[in-house]
Amino acid sequence: MDVLGYSSHDWRKHTDDATVTDDNSATLKVNDCKVKFTNPRSLKSEEVDLSRLIRVFVNNHESHKRSVK
Repeated sequence: MDVLGYSSHDWRKHTDDATVTDDNSATLKVNDCKVKFTNPRSLKSEEVDLSRLIRVFVNNHESHKRSVK
């Protein structure tokens, strides 16, 4: 994992080797992926880096603020 290209606060350095795989065995690098969805509260289209979602999951899981399944 090459962390030299990331700043000290950039979470993507921790997901550099992470991948996403679908049922057809297509594999994508997490740091190259974004999730697009309609926010159910505002009904606006949203786009979030997948690495950011991993950061939120890890932070919530560690702090036990919410139930993470």
